[in-house]
Amino acid sequence: MAVELYPYFRIIESAQDPEVIMDGKKMIMVGSNNYLGLTNHPKVKEASIEAVKKYGTGCAGSRFLNGTLDIHVKLEEKLTRFIRKEDALVFSTGFQVNLGVISALT
Repeated sequence: MAVELYPYFRIIESAQDPEVIMDGKKMIMVGSNNYLGLTNHPKVKEASIEAVKKYGTGCAGSRFLNGTLDIHVKLEEKLTRFIRKEDALVFSTGFQVNLGVISALT
């Protein structure tokens, strides 16, 4: 039996919250990386606006070469204290985490 369902490139018509609007209908979002539901939080949005005003819309390079900003270092320092470890490293995507960690371990 053909389901005729194409799960890719589904268009979301709302903010990336735990519930989203797709095809005009409210749906529960179960495929998001927004685990804590912070992408639409007012404080996160305001901090994002301030960061764009100061740094622009991107790093213009990888962290390895010229893409490490002072806010990356500050975040890593805060995470280090929070998790009580010697150091921390922030990756920009889950894919990069896997690539960096798995290649380092192997």
